[in-house]
Amino acid sequence: MMSKNYYQVLGVNKNATEKEIKSAYRKLAMKYHPDKLKDGTSDQKMAELNEAYEVLMDPKKKSNYDRYGSPDGPQGYPGGAGPTSRQRSGGMDVNMGGFSNFAEDIFNSFFGNFTSGRKSSSSQQRRSSTNSTSSGARRAPAHEKVRGEDTAKKISISFADAIKGTKIKEELPKWELCSKCKATGANSPRDIATCPTCRGTGSVAKTLQTPFGYQKTISTCSNCSGSGRVILKPCTICKGTTYTKKTKKVTINIPEGTDDGDKIKLTGFGEKGQYGGESGDMYVVISVKSHKYFKRNGLDVLFDFPVSFLDIIKENTVIVQTPYNSSKIKLKSSYQTGKVLNLSGKGVKSSKGTGNLKITLRVVMPSFSQKEFEEMAELLEPYEDTINKELVEEVKKSSNE
Repeated sequence: MMSKNYYQVLGVNKNATEKEIKSAYRKLAMKYHPDKLKDGTSDQKMAELNEAYEVLMDPKKKSNYDRYGSPDGPQGYPGGAGPTSRQRSGGMDVNMGGFSNFAEDIFNSFFGNFTSGRKSSSSQQRRSSTNSTSSGARRAPAHEKVRGEDTAKKISISFADAIKGTKIKEELPKWELCSKCKATGANSPRDIATCPTCRGTGSVAKTLQTPFGYQKTISTCSNCSGSGRVILKPCTICKGTTYTKKTKKVTINIPEGTDDGDKIKLTGFGEKGQYGGESGDMYVVISVKSHKYFKRNGLDVLFDFPVSFLDIIKENTVIVQTPYNSSKIKLKSSYQTGKVLNLSGKGVKSSKGTGNLKITLRVVMPSFSQKEFEEMAELLEPYEDTINKELVEEVKKSSNE
């Protein structure tokens, strides 16, 4: 027979949803809280509420309760009396043990084997004399603080800012532990209650019937996520999450010599943690825009430098613009296109060292008027240019090899 009406205990009907059951439990738990109920009956009433809540929130127990009047099914008879000690299964006798032994296993999984005489004798003897087995699962530990995940944010800067360094101001979101509830998630300390499902252990024991006996498993309590407590009234600021998101003004320092793909860490600006754990970090990934003239190779800067044919002929001194300032170089008449000149110490400056500016000459013909071209042609008439003839001969020779 049904000894208690769990629906009446919580004040809900048989078709109540999990949400309605949970809501009813929270209201009654606040009503019968020891701080509010001073007549000495609080413990008894809370025990009844917890028992009813545990059964009605467990689909299997609720189904057994609705069908048989007991959350343990047809074997859950009052007084611990169970079915016959032996059952026939597939032509094989399997010793199932008494229901009182099963109940003791469940009780001990929550509260430990504190009945000194029984834990060392009757319980162990029962296991050795039957075919039942038990997994060596341990009680689930309380939640440890979990650090939040790291995140990444891409920022594009100019070539010049990367070389010389700069500062960038940003407004970024940051997760912080709620100062209002001190990261408890509850509106007040009175709004924190022991989880009725696991009774504060953070874990739930289940005993499964197998052809070889009973097998006990212990898993994290799904009602409290292993914390062993439930929030009756969530914090009005963090809504029970224990974290709040704030917008912070941040100055990101880009050091001189920053290269494309470099990362800058912003501590605590990543994803929020769990169970009071600190937030992760944000990594700012630098993307350096390409420059029209300069290219970077490590700490060296490469420059494709156009130089006038006349400057080469006259061996003039020309001005070269570096990433930081200007410098001068003396040309020689022997220089040709492709000649690389190295300006030591004119490359990237960073904490890793200083690079060079490597100039690749590209000889170009200056713009002349038609008259000037004619005058130059007449002036150069006595001189013979054998470059083309030499090239033709070399090509012919290589073709015959």
